[in-house]
Amino acid sequence: MTSHSFSAASRYDDQRNRPLRTLDGPQEQPLTLSLNETAMVTLLATPEALEPLALGHAFTAGWIERAEQVEDIRLSRLRHGLLVRLVVSSQTEARAAGLQRAGASVSSCGACGVAEESQLMQGLRRLPACEPLAPEALMCGVERLQRHARAGLHMALALDGDGEVLMRGVDIGRHNALDRIIGEGLAHGEMPAAVLLSSRCSMELVQKTVRAGITTLATLSLPSSLAVEIARACDLNLICCHRGRHLERLSGAT
Repeated sequence: MTSHSFSAASRYDDQRNRPLRTLDGPQEQPLTLSLNETAMVTLLATPEALEPLALGHAFTAGWIERAEQVEDIRLSRLRHGLLVRLVVSSQTEARAAGLQRAGASVSSCGACGVAEESQLMQGLRRLPACEPLAPEALMCGVERLQRHARAGLHMALALDGDGEVLMRGVDIGRHNALDRIIGEGLAHGEMPAAVLLSSRCSMELVQKTVRAGITTLATLSLPSSLAVEIARACDLNLICCHRGRHLERLSGAT
């Protein structure tokens, strides 16, 4: 009789009956954002630190132009998810209604469901010429990003000019992680010198960064060609970190 030895990869560890509460994967829930009583969009997001996420998304989506336009943020439960209600004036609500998305958005693509292509380009402008972080400072940020990585989740780090971490945004969606950083910046009245993301770079990440007035965006992986094109038009310092192997600057005025 022939004996067979199996490697760990050649058989399944059957966990079909494992209780959901014991699984180690990241959490996500439907998160509905509303202005007053008007539901604007539903995201699939990590259910923590929801106030900065809601504030950042409202800003990058163009619903608000400054944090002071939001009078209050109220959280409540829905049947399957959560509702974050931003209390705003009727004028702000009416203006934002024209930007309301056609459907739900998901964590993998923050731009899904926009009604018109022009909405994707909202808020783009030429940034003031600014040097990116020194390579040594950015590599310090990359090291911290890798050190604090959480399995199954994206992380955005807000960095100062020396590469020190000012704040972190963690979410199952890379767009949501960036919105969390922008929301914190709005709440504190100051944006970071740079943002470092644990992902590739899509055009919408460039759009969000430019709208927030952040002059340097660095990502661990390759950007899309459209992201580079838009970054160059806006003089955004776009850096590809190639997962810490080397730094490649793809755009920027200086």
